[in-house]
Amino acid sequence: DWDTLLDIITQDVTCLVEVLLERLHVSDTGLLAVSKLASLEILHLAKTPECSNTGLAAIANGCRKLRKLHVDGWRTNRIGDEGLIEIARKCLYLKELVLIGINPTITSLSMLASNCHVLERLALCGSATIGDAELSCIAAKCYSL
Repeated sequence: DWDTLLDIITQDVTCLVEVLLERLHVSDTGLLAVSKLASLEILHLAKTPECSNTGLAAIANGCRKLRKLHVDGWRTNRIGDEGLIEIARKCLYLKELVLIGINPTITSLSMLASNCHVLERLALCGSATIGDAELSCIAAKCYSL
């Protein structure tokens, strides 16, 4: 059980700066464990269909030094505006954000652009919600891209 294993690992090893979780049966409980890593700078979350906005919000709350976040939502629609808004509110040092199969709206994109002033790289792949308004918002507010 990856959730339990992540909980055990993060109790003893708190200095990790990079975590890659791909194609694992990890849920929001596992992300809650990862959120204990206050020094985490890079998180890759790929094809973990049991993770949702709740887990991403926990990451935002606990991992405020996050610089790179890659999320491949595998088009499950469990991660969206709610989780991204929490990232925008709390992860102010975010330099790179890659969203694959995630459907952000102008609400979360505007928040990310307004709060994450050092954002240098933004990749939006396989999203059904990116249109002219979203692109205009990014162009107007993301000065470092």
